[in-house]
Amino acid sequence: MKRKFYDYSRTLANMGLAVATALALTTSFTSCSSDDDDDSNGSGSGNTEAGIIETKTGEKMRITKVGNIRYSYNDNGTLASFGNVSYPFEVSYNPFTFTCINSGNGYSDKSVVSNIHTNSSGYITSMSEKYDYEGTEDEEHGTGKISISYNGNGNITRMKGSGSGFYTEDGDKEKYSSSFDYVFTWNDGKLIKAVYTFVEDGEKDVETYIYDYTDAEKNLTLQYIPNFMNDDDDDIFGALFCIGYMGKGPSLLPSGVKNISKDDEGTNEHYYNCTYYKNNDGTVSSYTGMASGYIAYDNVEETTPKAIAKSASATRSTKMGIFRNIHNRFKNKTSVAK
Repeated sequence: MKRKFYDYSRTLANMGLAVATALALTTSFTSCSSDDDDDSNGSGSGNTEAGIIETKTGEKMRITKVGNIRYSYNDNGTLASFGNVSYPFEVSYNPFTFTCINSGNGYSDKSVVSNIHTNSSGYITSMSEKYDYEGTEDEEHGTGKISISYNGNGNITRMKGSGSGFYTEDGDKEKYSSSFDYVFTWNDGKLIKAVYTFVEDGEKDVETYIYDYTDAEKNLTLQYIPNFMNDDDDDIFGALFCIGYMGKGPSLLPSGVKNISKDDEGTNEHYYNCTYYKNNDGTVSSYTGMASGYIAYDNVEETTPKAIAKSASATRSTKMGIFRNIHNRFKNKTSVAK
């Protein structure tokens, strides 16, 4: 992918976007949701409709690949694993939990996302994270909580989280507190604007995304596509968006997106043209924009793999934690300034 939803050197976060013309496509992406139908006891069984879309011909397909992300499913249709082949998240149930363990030459890196709640439509409404990294010369530990809201059409309206941790290097221990707040503005099934605010110990960065529908085409399958999202497809949020765990996608596919990045060092703007290539059944096969890549599907009736073929461990940690990445955003910026 060309652009990271979590760009560890300066950015972290992205994501993406219900429609009258596609209401007949009854999938996990088209169910309506609201803020007050949360499963307060947690969601031990997850969502068996996650990753399933219905094509314009009425056939049900399951997403198995989006860009760098791979998905696998259990026999009952629930998600079994997802993520980059180098460090996938394994999914377990009762309780519903995502676990990523990444270890290699001289390090151990673990991120556990638990206390996952979903609403009646199967969209995630809250979760917690605990991350632990230990290397030969440094270590990092922390926790955080995240809440997610949706409108009556099942579109995400807000995602916010806060966490704290500590980082130790060469015997020096540094504590930090981090937070993020993503606010999404919708109009008639279209995502108009998304604003992402990151804060750590008094420092603040803001990323604004304004969507252009000048030459837009209908999003008949209500999919989220990485080329108009703030999320990279190979982080946890981006991966969940693409299979419907974060609500319905937009009614139209944006033809472009303007990104405005603002921090204490100034403001930068960039416009991305978004293009989509489709299969005969109306599903998106490939895309270009803020990101470029391919999407693969299996017929729901066909056998799907039960595990992602994991590649060899890397020689260096990727440091996958959600809140750790916010800390790295500000830490790396400070390092560059020095």
